[in-house]
Amino acid sequence: MKWTLFTLPLMAVITFGACDDAGPLGPTSDDAATTDEVMLDAVRAGSPALNVMTWNIYVGADLNQLLAGDPTRIGCGVADIYGDVLATDFEARAMAIADQIERHQPHVIGLNEVSTFQFMYGFFHPDLVFLDVLMDELAARGLNYVAPEEARSTNFEITLPISYDEETCAGQDALSYTEYDVLLVRGDVQMDAAAHGNFAVPLPLPYGLPPKYSGWASVDIEHKDLPYRVFTTHLEPADTGPCAIDDQLIQVHGAQAYELMGVVSDESWDHPVILTGDLNSDASGCTTDTYPDLIDAGFVDAWDIGLPRGNGFTSNQAADLLNAASQLWHRIDFVLYRDDFTTRTGNFRGSSHTELVGEEQADRTASGLWPSDHAGVVAELRIAPGRGHGK
Repeated sequence: MKWTLFTLPLMAVITFGACDDAGPLGPTSDDAATTDEVMLDAVRAGSPALNVMTWNIYVGADLNQLLAGDPTRIGCGVADIYGDVLATDFEARAMAIADQIERHQPHVIGLNEVSTFQFMYGFFHPDLVFLDVLMDELAARGLNYVAPEEARSTNFEITLPISYDEETCAGQDALSYTEYDVLLVRGDVQMDAAAHGNFAVPLPLPYGLPPKYSGWASVDIEHKDLPYRVFTTHLEPADTGPCAIDDQLIQVHGAQAYELMGVVSDESWDHPVILTGDLNSDASGCTTDTYPDLIDAGFVDAWDIGLPRGNGFTSNQAADLLNAASQLWHRIDFVLYRDDFTTRTGNFRGSSHTELVGEEQADRTASGLWPSDHAGVVAELRIAPGRGHGK
């Protein structure tokens, strides 16, 4: 989803994996390792991998249509957009998304554009809650995932009239739309804490509409006796095309990215960090500085670990999801990893198998819909043994 078709006021805002004789969390001490440390290293090394997925699952319509339309006919515009949401059939898409989750069974999943549509009176349609639909589909397959409430950021909330009277566009019901970032945690994974927050600088909208706040969510988990903090986020876009940015939108994006950097660098947490999400920053670095800044801050990109895996494009299919050939053209969705070793060396101590999901013809629904306008990314991180904890 991109709210970009309007003028914003100017705002003042604040490699390949390598082997090394040091561990992933810091250099090996010269002191003799204790028996407990040796046992911990043995448990931590190799398989099973820490499996992490990120996926922007798409609201199902181009919401810019509302901003570009006649504000006096907003009720009809809302009806048109919701018609597009129904046409992109999230129930069918949830099955296609669940296919990939069932195949990979990630320990943690970061989801963006998780949408809820609720009607005040329900004269024409029942409510549509993406998270409920997806969780029901996973449960029907015997897949045990939880979606902690604290691991959800509410990025946008708005209630608008909806009308099917093309002459007057007078409101016949009221439709409430909410967009979330959500983390799902596999039921057999130990989860110690969860948190969420919103960025201080929102995206202002025209016509007196409330601003759109993006945010982040996190979970603290343990895998093979080692703690991790896993984030998901969805930064506002600043690009207007391939390697082209809007000088005003970049201020919102830049402020959010700056704040995100502080959140993921929380000094109270001295364990490995995994950042997932739709960063709206091209991996080539030709749109915003966010991706290269995160790499400079010690994160490694799971896509770049190991053998070359192609361009890895993750965005964007057509708004109606019916384009016959894939239209993915840039890489903006990531699984990034950081610990003390990567921060100091720029290298990942171990290996990763990373692939796209939902981008192949066979991944489409029976009616020909892509699962989302984004491909997902799943990374299997096999972290080499090492002692000590660090970022």
